[in-house]
Amino acid sequence: MLLGRFFRGDIGSRPAAGIQELLRAILIRANFVPAVRYGIGWRGLKQSVDGEECWTAKIAGFAGVFGLSFDALIPEPGWFGGRFLLHYFPDPGEALVEYCSLRAAAETQRPDYLQKVRDFSSYPEVGPLFAIGCIRLSAGSAGEALALELESISTQRTISEEGVLLPGDGRMVRVIVPGGFDQDFPALEVAFGFFDSLAASVTYNLEQPPVYLSECRLPAPQIVYDRTGGTRPAAAGIWKLRLLLGYGAGRFGDLRECGRDPGESAAHRLCWRSPEPPPPEYRDRLWWRAHQLQDFKSIDKTVLGIDARPPFILLSGFLGAGKTSLLQHFIEYQTQRSRFVAVIQNEVGEIGLDGKLLDYTVTEIDEGCVCCSLAGSLKRAVQGIIGSFSPDAIILETSGLANPKNLLDDLGELAEWVRIDAVVTVVDALNFDTCVQNYTIAMDQVAAADVLILNKSDLANEKRLRGLRDRLRQINPHAPIIVTCRGDVNPAMIFDTEGWTGSEGRLKAPSASLDDKLLFHTHLNDHLCSRTIRLPKALDRRAFFKAVKALPASVFRAKGIVDLAAPPQTLLFQYVGGRFDISEFADTRVQDRFLTFIGKTKDLNTLDAVEGFIRAAEA
Repeated sequence: MLLGRFFRGDIGSRPAAGIQELLRAILIRANFVPAVRYGIGWRGLKQSVDGEECWTAKIAGFAGVFGLSFDALIPEPGWFGGRFLLHYFPDPGEALVEYCSLRAAAETQRPDYLQKVRDFSSYPEVGPLFAIGCIRLSAGSAGEALALELESISTQRTISEEGVLLPGDGRMVRVIVPGGFDQDFPALEVAFGFFDSLAASVTYNLEQPPVYLSECRLPAPQIVYDRTGGTRPAAAGIWKLRLLLGYGAGRFGDLRECGRDPGESAAHRLCWRSPEPPPPEYRDRLWWRAHQLQDFKSIDKTVLGIDARPPFILLSGFLGAGKTSLLQHFIEYQTQRSRFVAVIQNEVGEIGLDGKLLDYTVTEIDEGCVCCSLAGSLKRAVQGIIGSFSPDAIILETSGLANPKNLLDDLGELAEWVRIDAVVTVVDALNFDTCVQNYTIAMDQVAAADVLILNKSDLANEKRLRGLRDRLRQINPHAPIIVTCRGDVNPAMIFDTEGWTGSEGRLKAPSASLDDKLLFHTHLNDHLCSRTIRLPKALDRRAFFKAVKALPASVFRAKGIVDLAAPPQTLLFQYVGGRFDISEFADTRVQDRFLTFIGKTKDLNTLDAVEGFIRAAEA
């Protein structure tokens, strides 16, 4: 069974979902191994789920972003096939913008353009402006064959019969002369860039090259429109390409003809089968040899003076400081540079929220706070991640109640697998004074940092920011302080500018033995505790917000996902130091509904009262 080499899904029972899972497996497995990912040409990959699954990708040699979205299931006897629409969103400054239509070019200059590109399937008015072709992925019904097809047009050309006038500087300006091009985009050339990387990924995953290739070129028209908006096709030296690659043992000829118009008259046809020499025009494509790529793990890199261990970053900060926001920016930055980041998260409470917000592969360490109940699980998590994914970097995001000083011994035990890079502590510019006055842990988090991120700067004036910088320097005179808003800071300012201070990195574990191990302050000393409330029922909107406003001052942090009624709405709820924030939560894959409260109290009756307030809203 050919697909069994890397895919365990069941396409037959649910073909539409199954064919998307197959594409997902092809993309993710090819991107997990750094050397393979780079060799194939991937320079960034992001999955977005909003209804149908879609992907955005960066490919070597292209400044813009490719988009791939599921379109429809294709009925094919003996096959399960799906069609995916292919888009190219040019970088606003690249030359290809000039060849887009007027509407598309104008869209690239909008301030929210790049935000729309990230989740283009949520903006149905944007995708069609940048469509350049389609990809068809088909799997044999018995898993014995796989086929990949590209369909695109050599040039997407649109002509304005009367030209186009647009207002500018108080007068009408001619932007297109009569009979001029509104669009003249080299769609096939761009689409081939994506297809090359995707086909090479298929070859890598199947561990064998294609055994079948067919090419069909058909005449294609240019489109002419007039001032009324009417359009008509016109003859031109343009052609449409259909290129199909087949793997394994399948009736690929049936696929080639499936869905074709009997009246089509091809200008050119090519059909190749193994073991014939590859067609000259395709012989240099990577898809013939991508199965020979590897991660070069057999090479002894130490002999070459190369340290292959991924850097390990410990991300700290008190409750609600903005650690997850900083982490999201870090992941996006690395993904754009074709680097894979593994995230280990640890939270206080029965249900972890941040792993659900990241939409990223996360290993969660349970049993509460990492500083108090780690019990060796960090070491196991790191070993498992490195063995499975070969990450470029690993980040441990500790809970807001963790004391990084208590982790130094555990970090020293990881030296065989990772390079300890830095402790990064995020500081809440709005609530820092309250934190350090009431919680010794907040002070220790600042003192232990190699880098301090002064976050939420938009909520403090310049005088307060200067005072906070002075206070942080008193606690930790050696760590650089970076001021940011919503965790949005260029990671290169933190992680890429300093070299290692030794083979074990910047951090050094205490030399004390296990018998007299140094123990630092924990959240138990600060009388901090948590309560997670599961909320499967929708809450009355007015009663819920009334309960939130009645929270006692001892509750410092709350977060969770809730359903509200009248009107029905699912919200992400965040509460820090008396301020709360709500936003739409649209990820249907997350079914848990809960709130976790964290506060300082010796009397658990306080949290009982909080739960009573929230439970009252269920009625």
